[in-house]
Order: sequence, then C-alpha cells, then structure tokens
Amino acid sequence: MGSIRNRLLGSLLGGTTAVLLVAAFFSYRAGLQEAGEMFDAKLAHSARVLMSLVDEPLSDLADHPGNPIEVKVWHGNASGVGEALAFATGHAYETKLAFQVRDAAGKILLRSDSGPRTGIAPLVPGYGDAVFNGERWRTFTLKTPTGRWYQSAEQSAIRNELAEDIAFGTMMPLLIALPILALLVWLVVSWVTRTIQDVSDAVALKDPGQLDPIVLAKVPVEVHGIVQSINGLLRRLKEALLRERRFTVDVAHELRTPLAALKVHAFNVRQAPSPEERAQSQSYLDDSIKRMERLVSQMLMLSRLESRERKPQMERIDLSIVANRYCRDYSALASAEGKTLSMSASSVSILGEELAIDALVRNLLDNALRYSTTPGAMSLRVFRDADSAVLVVEDSGPGITEAARHRVFERFYRELGTGVEGSGLGLSIVAEAVSLHRARIVMDDSPELGGLRVTVTFEAV
Repeated sequence: MGSIRNRLLGSLLGGTTAVLLVAAFFSYRAGLQEAGEMFDAKLAHSARVLMSLVDEPLSDLADHPGNPIEVKVWHGNASGVGEALAFATGHAYETKLAFQVRDAAGKILLRSDSGPRTGIAPLVPGYGDAVFNGERWRTFTLKTPTGRWYQSAEQSAIRNELAEDIAFGTMMPLLIALPILALLVWLVVSWVTRTIQDVSDAVALKDPGQLDPIVLAKVPVEVHGIVQSINGLLRRLKEALLRERRFTVDVAHELRTPLAALKVHAFNVRQAPSPEERAQSQSYLDDSIKRMERLVSQMLMLSRLESRERKPQMERIDLSIVANRYCRDYSALASAEGKTLSMSASSVSILGEELAIDALVRNLLDNALRYSTTPGAMSLRVFRDADSAVLVVEDSGPGITEAARHRVFERFYRELGTGVEGSGLGLSIVAEAVSLHRARIVMDDSPELGGLRVTVTFEAV
C-alpha cells in the first residue's frame, strides 16, 4: 500500500501549498489595493501642488497682497475601498493630507485648504507630530537654499487606517485559510492512518479460537514489522493452544485405564477375604501407582520439552560426564535384573540444555534396560567423529522392525508383542530433545548385541 510517510508528505505538502498559494494571492491583491489607495492620494496631491506652483508662481504675490496662495483639495464624501474612493476630480484621502510653503520669516506663502491657516509645525527640518483641526498629524519640514520652508502633513488616523487595512487584508485570507487547512490536514491524516486503525481493530476483534495471521497486502510498509511480529505471536499462540489441546486429550485418554486399574486394585485391597489375597492386591496396587507416577512424569517432561515459548538455556556440556552419571545408576538396575551395562566414553562437548540432554540419555538407557532380554546386555558409547559428538546406545532386545522405526517417535505409540509395559512416551521425549539441539538420530540393528542400536549425532564444540 506504499509508505505512510510519503503519502502524508505528498498529501499535506500538496494541500498546504495549494491553500497557501491561494491565500497569498488574495493577500497580495489586498496589499496592492490598500497601497494603491494611498499612492493615488499622494499622486493627486502632488499634481495639485505642481499645478499651483507652475500656474501661480510664488514670486508673483502682488496679485495676492497679504494672502497666501491656497490650493483647493477634493472635499466630497466617499466610503468603501479601491475605486470607490477614486474620482475624476480627486481622491477621498486628499482631505487627510496637508502642505504649506513658508518664507524665511515664517509667513505662509502657499497652503492646502485641508490644513490650518497657521503654521503646520515649528520651522525645524525633519519629522514631527502636531495637532490641528482637532486631529493628530505626522509632519515633515524641509528647508530650501532660498530660505523657504516646505511642510507636509498626513493625518495619523489615515496612516493607522491604511496600515491596519493592509495588515488586516493580508491576515484575513490566511485566517480564513487556517480552519480550511486544519480540516484538510485532519481529513488527510484520518484517511492515511485508517489502515493502521484497521490493523488495530483486526487485532482487537481477534477471536481466541481464530488466530489466523493478518494479511500483509492490506498493511502499510511502515507497520509491516509490527504486523509480522503480531502474526508471529498469533502463530505461536495457535501452536501452543493446539499443543495444549492435544496434551489434554492425550492425558485424558492415557490416564483413563491406569486410573480404572488403581480403583480396581484399591477395591480388591479393601475386599480381600484373606491376608494372602490382600498382599497380592496391594502388590498390584503398588505397581499401578509406579506406572502412573512414571507416566505422569514422562508426560510433564514431554510437555516441557515441546514448549517452544520457553527459551532453552544452552551451555557447554561434556557428554561423557552425563553418560557416566547415568551409567552408574543403570548399571545397578541392570545387575539386579541379571543384565550387564558396558560403557566407553571419550570427553567430547556440545552446546546443549542440560535438562534435555539428561532426558535423552536417561530415556535411551531406560528403553535399553526395559527391552533387553534376561540375561542380556546393554552398551553406551560416546566419542568424537570429526566435528561431531556421537552417542550410541545398544541392547540385546528384540529390536524394532524397519517399517515401525519412523512411528516409534510418536507419543503413546507402542509395538505389540514385546511383552513390555510402557507408556510410549520415552522415544517421543528423545525426539523432542534431538529436535531442540538440531541433532540427528538413526535407528538400526545392533551388530554386536543383536537388538536395537540408536545413534545420536550432535555438533561438537
């Protein structure tokens, strides 16, 4: 769907530029209009002064004894802006401008009828402020080399009015454009971020039973990483839920028969008519409890190894040390059953999780002990082969047919006709440990003992 950043930049910059260009155009026109009004008035006033100076020279004052030359200005009433204030005979702003010409003694030689009959300002060159005709005026006085003083004045009110009109005319289009621009930005951002809101809604409305991933094709580039992480979480949750459901179903199925047997043996213990029968029932009850304990322990171990949410604590492990530790225990058990356990272990290390490696070695030895003939033999070897660490466990039992070797790693699968009781979880635990360590496991016939040979190959460190 493209980039949110690019879409926001393109939309906002394009929209903002368009709105501001229109606003600037109207501001520019308003400024020109107000400035034009002022300069029109100045132009008209200058033209009148020039006309008066040319037509009635100041040197010819004999025709006007004692009286200054008076320049008439336009005194009509007008309101509005622009052309509404301009006429063929003058401009409405003329009455707000005044000028005088005075001689060296301060006598007024020429004046506009919009100004006072007395001096506009003191005879001091430069700018000043004055009050006459009930209004404040800004004045400017200029002295010529001939000794005459030229004074002009502009009503402060008109100066402020023009400045305010220009500023207001400049600001008004922008002020009008501001809410339009805000609305445009809101609409654009809402449109662009709608897809993000859709992702949020999709996550919020996810049914616990429907953990399908969110489709990335409908998601902006910037949130692909977030959505992929959410999809990964959904996938792991789905796997965990399926695993827990399967585990619950398996537990319910596998515990049904042992629990029924426990109830029967407990009933027989209570109802036994003689001490001999009671002792026999008690022995059966003890055996059932042991089988139940082993089954529950193996199921919990399998559940823990299968849990992908836990982070395995990998560390350097010497396989020979683990093999020695368990061989001591199983040698005693094998001797008690009339069997032998031989071991040959060279020091070789792997990166592994101690809990999983212990479970792997223990279950391989346990299976070898359980399925070996009586009298019989078992062997365990640990050695390095190039860059690999190899663990080999062999027994003198009946072995596993080649057709069944791919199925024995399934939980609760048991080969019929072995005459050995079991839960079918031992090799499932081994398979999970092998998968956790990215190792390789191979089953074949033992050339020395005649039973099963299991070879597990790890990467050595």
